[in-house]
Amino acid sequence: MRFTRSILRALAALPLIAAARAFADGPYSSASASAAWQDNVTNATPGDGVLSAFTLESCADLTWLRDLDFSTFLTAGVASTADLCTTFSGLDSISAGPRLEIRHKIGLGPYAPLVSVGLEADAAAFSDSGRSNVDIAAVARFSQRLDEALQLVVDARVCATEANHEVYSGSYASLGATLNWDIDEIWRLSVKGAWRNGDIVAEYAAEKVPLYGWVPIDTGAYAYTGPRQLVRTFSEPFIAYRAKAPTLSWGAGVSPAIGRHTSLILEYTRCRTNAYDTYVNDLVSVGVVHHF
Repeated sequence: MRFTRSILRALAALPLIAAARAFADGPYSSASASAAWQDNVTNATPGDGVLSAFTLESCADLTWLRDLDFSTFLTAGVASTADLCTTFSGLDSISAGPRLEIRHKIGLGPYAPLVSVGLEADAAAFSDSGRSNVDIAAVARFSQRLDEALQLVVDARVCATEANHEVYSGSYASLGATLNWDIDEIWRLSVKGAWRNGDIVAEYAAEKVPLYGWVPIDTGAYAYTGPRQLVRTFSEPFIAYRAKAPTLSWGAGVSPAIGRHTSLILEYTRCRTNAYDTYVNDLVSVGVVHHF
């Protein structure tokens, strides 16, 4: 019931989308498709159940815009995502939710900075029902073109998630920066770094022992005092734990334009989480984005 009420609260924002129909401009739409491989989807330490996964993802969104003055405009829309994990079907998911954002350009000219603040909400359904959740986030962004070729983008987010099982619920705050270099009219090179702090889920391979039942193979996992759950998402039993920990990530990508409104994206990201143990996750992705 608690999860159902959370879905209703998140979807209560959908009238914003209906109101957006009265906006002067829109809808504008975009779609993307990508394939990603990560080498540690379980957030485990080596020898304790590190598993890799390959995921196919598709995203689509609709956006309406309205000018408030010559330098400020409001956007409202809806976004949806579908993930298909070819390795573990329990990680298959679909999600959708509304978006609301206000953007303001400080000053005139192509080098004037742009700031924005907004709200996002999503309801996600997983094949592994314990992972199904609703999240609500406040987001902020600052972007500025430093010259004709260089652009700096800084993003901040505070997010709270409520899931079917408490081990997958939690909250976090994040801050990231991306530097885009437009080499020419076709090629863009990006480097990025980010900090995240809050709840994370680590999943350790489990074994069944007399008197205690299912326990993690890694005895260090006993240091976790938060929520835990035996899960059957993977090919063997795992125990999922929730803990608070900081994560640092960094990476790079290249994005060649392959059409007037279409770009190809190739990215590599490494994430390092320092909790009771240290988790390292490498993510490689390739995708295409099209703006209609």
